[in-house]
Amino acid sequence: MATLPSAERRAFALKINRYSSAEIRKQFTLPPNLGQYHRQSISTSGFPSLQLPQFYDPVEPVDFEGLLMTHLNTLDVQLAQELGDLTDDDLDVVFTPKECRTLQPSLPEEGVELDPHVRDCIQTYIREWLIVNRKNQGSPEICGFKKTGSRKDFHKTLPKQTFESESLECSEPDAQTGPRHLNVLCDVSGKGPLTACDFDLRSLQPDQRLENLLQQVSAEDFEKQNEEARRTNRQAELFALYPSVDEEDAVEIRPVPECPKEHLGNRILVKLLTLKFEIEIEPLFASIALYDVKERKKISENFHCDLNSDQFKGFLRAHTPSVAASSQARSAVFSVTYPSSDIYLVVKSKEKIEKLKLQAESFCQRLGKYRMPFAWAPISLSSFLNVSTLEREVTDVDPVVGRSSAGERRTLAQSRRLSERALSLEENGAGSNFKTSTLSVNSFFKQEGDRLSDEDLFKFLADYKRSSSLQRRVKSIPGLLRLEISTAPEIINCCLTPEMLPVRPFPENRTRPHKEILEFPIREVYVPHTVYRNLLYVYPQRLNFANKLASARNITIKIQFMCGEDAGNAMPVIFGKSSGPEFLQEVYTAITYHNKSPDFYEEVKIKLPAKLTVNHHLLFTFYHISCQQKQGGSVETLLGYSWLPILLNERLQTGSYCLPVALEKLPPNYSMHSAEKVPLQNPPIKWAEGHKGVFNIEVQAVSSVHTQDNHLEKFFTLCHSLESQVTFPIRVLDQKISETALEHELKLSIICLNSSRLEPLVLFLHLVLDKLFQLSVQPMVIAGQTANFSQFAFESVVAIANSLHNSKDLSKDQHGRNCLLASYVHYVFRLPEPQRDMPKSGAPTAVPDPRYHTYGRTSAAAVSSKLLQARVMSSSNPDLAGTHSAADEEVKNIMSSKVGKMSNSGRGHRLFYLFN
Repeated sequence: MATLPSAERRAFALKINRYSSAEIRKQFTLPPNLGQYHRQSISTSGFPSLQLPQFYDPVEPVDFEGLLMTHLNTLDVQLAQELGDLTDDDLDVVFTPKECRTLQPSLPEEGVELDPHVRDCIQTYIREWLIVNRKNQGSPEICGFKKTGSRKDFHKTLPKQTFESESLECSEPDAQTGPRHLNVLCDVSGKGPLTACDFDLRSLQPDQRLENLLQQVSAEDFEKQNEEARRTNRQAELFALYPSVDEEDAVEIRPVPECPKEHLGNRILVKLLTLKFEIEIEPLFASIALYDVKERKKISENFHCDLNSDQFKGFLRAHTPSVAASSQARSAVFSVTYPSSDIYLVVKSKEKIEKLKLQAESFCQRLGKYRMPFAWAPISLSSFLNVSTLEREVTDVDPVVGRSSAGERRTLAQSRRLSERALSLEENGAGSNFKTSTLSVNSFFKQEGDRLSDEDLFKFLADYKRSSSLQRRVKSIPGLLRLEISTAPEIINCCLTPEMLPVRPFPENRTRPHKEILEFPIREVYVPHTVYRNLLYVYPQRLNFANKLASARNITIKIQFMCGEDAGNAMPVIFGKSSGPEFLQEVYTAITYHNKSPDFYEEVKIKLPAKLTVNHHLLFTFYHISCQQKQGGSVETLLGYSWLPILLNERLQTGSYCLPVALEKLPPNYSMHSAEKVPLQNPPIKWAEGHKGVFNIEVQAVSSVHTQDNHLEKFFTLCHSLESQVTFPIRVLDQKISETALEHELKLSIICLNSSRLEPLVLFLHLVLDKLFQLSVQPMVIAGQTANFSQFAFESVVAIANSLHNSKDLSKDQHGRNCLLASYVHYVFRLPEPQRDMPKSGAPTAVPDPRYHTYGRTSAAAVSSKLLQARVMSSSNPDLAGTHSAADEEVKNIMSSKVGKMSNSGRGHRLFYLFN
């Protein structure tokens, strides 16, 4: 078609812009002289001139924060508040239920009045996540391919697009050998063709007929159909084929932090299949645990298993009135946070105390609750776990996580996270470092009575690792042990936690469950507590009765957890072993035959009550066991007693102890004192070895309630003295604090929080920060005066955040943010709830409600100039400059509203920026 002259064109065609956006933008970026020349060339091209503005320098955007600070004194108070607030429609507060692994959450026993600290811990562990979504912020899901690492292969999954011209050429390969020419189509300017190919309408196949084209459809249905059509075959990632953004440049997208959850290391599934010896005359019992030879530490609790036949189980029926389903497990799930080639799986076997085949049944009925060490076998896990592969992968990931320098050592959190990823695949999955294997052991080492301690075991394992000389020095016993070791799948049916809680999914028709075995990591694990756990482990180690009477030879120890001094006060809180009740009131240690100074390797696992008192204590009763039956004689001969109070100055006692042993009945109120410092009695107590320590034990606690740190213990105790009715003076560790000294001591404890050990501080991080934020926004009443801890609390939060951020043992995300703090802000942080934060310290007073009184806007400048003075002065001192104004409406509204209405106000979330 011929090009029309400009005079004959339609009016709207003359107004069409013929210049590209790039040419227009060039006019604003070129120097003045060059821009003027370019504008002249455009105007002389024969087309209507484009009127462009003169060149000007680009204006920098206004620095909002700088402008606000420079005009802070002249701005209207209400306007300044509106400028500082987040918009109402930008925030969306969502309460998300926590994901619970078990069928029911882990909770203390019912019907017990809990201490304030225990109540706060449980509330922290079971309450919902509070997540604040910003509607106008870019979604971090855009970086989904960056997390999964599948961006480079994504183009392979896209369907190949086939056009009509290509389909015609494929269907008629011989019809036309050369390129098909098209009629030339020109634009209105006549500058040239718009396309370079020809097509023939008659040769094209018609499009598919549109069904119901003329059918009348309502507007709602029509919009719904269009929406469904738009979502059909839509790609999940819009910019999936776009090159990856450099991590240093992608600051505008903040990834969602990992949700806090219970720590689980590399999980190993161990199934016991067979355990037998050449001579089978009595029941045998197996226990399995993991040991690290290099660290010389036991890194798991014991797993007890019973592989006896029904005939041998019948021998012990008189001593096992009930058998819980949880005690019949033959497979265990071990957890290893720090894999190493020095980790051994040690299988120990115990037998009944008598070995006469013809009298086995009668002896089991008489001595069925006593056992003896028999044999043990080590199994190295280095052949199953490719530790070098994990170490190499951790080294490769170092530059990515936290931007560590080349000389900075690898963080423990990174290695833990990587090892979890390496072993989180399904059993026999691709890339797993474990190999499913059935292992057979045909030789055991005899457990010698004078070398049963863990120190002796580590020496044996070290010799066993270096050479086979151990087999020549220690007597071997032929036998057969068959077990299967594999990677634990992510989901295990019918599994129990270390507290015997069923894990989802848990079918009811299965009778033999799996058991998760609690790990004792060789190093710190910096993961905050998220579930209630309150366990105590007691390890009797050594008893020295060498100077005792000759009757003390076959010695066993009965261990009980008592809530009083009467015989009926033994609590059923001791975990049972195999083929027995789930919980027991007493357990007995294994007996070393004819040994007056025996070593013990027993592990007694106790479920601690949520509320402990001064009456709770561990009671140890020592007996001599008569193997030969005597007419009219008792099997047990009492040798003595010892005890250990659970609380010392209202704090849980843990560690190693060497206790004296009383040879006679204990006096009344003995449990109120430690065995080493019991006062003089009338008549005096008769002690073994003149009241010297002869019984060595070790006590360890794995608890998400007891902090086991002096600084945290003091801080929590003083905080709860403000929140509940207490009687002064209160005892905190080894000091008594009066009401007048409470404010000073609490400020000192707030300042000293950052001096806590890093591991307990991280374990209780959520509760610590919650308490500090509560003290920041809510003044308290002490002895009738208002005490404001906000400055000290805020400085403590800053110090803790700085300590965690600078720690080399904690990981950071790609933007350099500490993962623990980012996770707390995203999921945990919320404003204190007024109904729970009523200060009740001291006697009731007639002072008007001061909880919502804070410094007004007009006096804020005066108060800020007195910060240094406030450090050494009581904030309740009436001489402090700056008068209390009327109740601040902002704080009053926040404290009187529910947390669920926070979506209507962003004030409470300003604290988010402290960690961002």
